[in-house]
Amino acid sequence: MSEHTHHLVGHDAAMAEVEAAFASGRMHHAWLVTGIEGIGKATLAKHIAQFVLAKGQGKIGKADPTQQVYKLVEAETHPDLLIIRRPLDEKTGEQKNIIPVEQALKVAAFLRKTATHGGWRVVLIDEAHRLNRHGQNAILKIVEEPPPQVLILLTVTTPGALLPTIRSRTRTLDLLPLDTPHMRTTLHRAAPTLPPEDINALIDLSGGSIGFALKILQSEVLPLYREMLAILDAMPVMDVARVHKLADQIARKADAESFEVLTALLVERLRLTVHKEAVQAEGHAPLALQLWDKTRATLESAEHGNLDKKLAFITAMSDIRAAF
Repeated sequence: MSEHTHHLVGHDAAMAEVEAAFASGRMHHAWLVTGIEGIGKATLAKHIAQFVLAKGQGKIGKADPTQQVYKLVEAETHPDLLIIRRPLDEKTGEQKNIIPVEQALKVAAFLRKTATHGGWRVVLIDEAHRLNRHGQNAILKIVEEPPPQVLILLTVTTPGALLPTIRSRTRTLDLLPLDTPHMRTTLHRAAPTLPPEDINALIDLSGGSIGFALKILQSEVLPLYREMLAILDAMPVMDVARVHKLADQIARKADAESFEVLTALLVERLRLTVHKEAVQAEGHAPLALQLWDKTRATLESAEHGNLDKKLAFITAMSDIRAAF
């Protein structure tokens, strides 16, 4: 599924807000597109860029794939569009954890050029919360004194990681988690042959994040998750051979994505348990909280390469059994 779909499902209020601002002739020069991970912030930002570079033709989220502006934005080759994101690590081939200052400095150089088509220039900084402090300061200077007809779009999962001065000079566009009908529509488009029970499971597990739902689907984690639930439901009795078999399946994945997704689901399940027990105990659930924290630390150590993934999973499951 392309990151930049022709028709964007959900976020109607956010799209209408941007369209109204543009139509008023007083379009704010910098927008902070916020929301949970995987909710579609970057996809919406691309649609906004396409709309603005097309000088307000059409509707945001309903792009015309035959339009030249759309084709250029989709290919990320439009001369008046600059996209900044985390670069790839040459050694691992994976994205780096931060956006270095060198990437942020490209913005000033880009904005010194004249717009090719005599209209707007758009800068999209994806995951702007990953800019280091020097990079944020470089962006701040531009946000404080923007050239005319420049639009800066910052997608952010954790707005608090940005300088307060950047947040105060941007207009926030807060995206809410997708509701069930929109999730169902999008998942059906992405995987039309997916059984209804799998679609329902993805909706339940993803928390309104279409990106996370697709990650669960693409990493083929659902069968593994169901097996993990069966093991958890049998506790305090634990079939050690069954746990080892599941750990082997997770650890065998070459790209390690199934481990990342499955353990994220396990940690989230424990978080919900902590919340439930805290409500029942009027705010006190120290044992459940300790287990959640310990499990999270164990699994994170495997993510960072400090502990074998199979051993980390077995340790986490053993800790959960011991807590019963």
